[in-house]
Amino acid sequence: MNPVKAQCKRCGNFVPSDQFRLHFEYRQMVCPGCFKGKAVAKDEKPKKVEPPRPPGWDADDDYLEKMSRLKKQEQNVQFKKIPGTDQVQCTCMKCKYQFKYDPFRKRPRVCPYCSEEIPQMKTFSML
Repeated sequence: MNPVKAQCKRCGNFVPSDQFRLHFEYRQMVCPGCFKGKAVAKDEKPKKVEPPRPPGWDADDDYLEKMSRLKKQEQNVQFKKIPGTDQVQCTCMKCKYQFKYDPFRKRPRVCPYCSEEIPQMKTFSML
């Protein structure tokens, strides 16, 4: 009787399903070749390729690029003053969840719904 063949998620080879074993490092069922380390993985995590920098790019340009990204992120978070309290209404830009934020204690540090970090509120003109 021919056993059912299944595809290994690590290397992509088709192997009888009764030969699969649980690998402690990959945390998934793999074929005997992957279990022994002989098979090559089809897709190890692709490395992020950065575009080449123009000539004359230096540390100052890296700093300016980083600050530009931080400023855009700061503008994305919306704070609205809650009348009669020291707290502000914050809207998470990742999940659009609205919650109260205390700028003096800086609590909560992350969005209660999606755990996205809240950027520092630099303008206290609302308070």
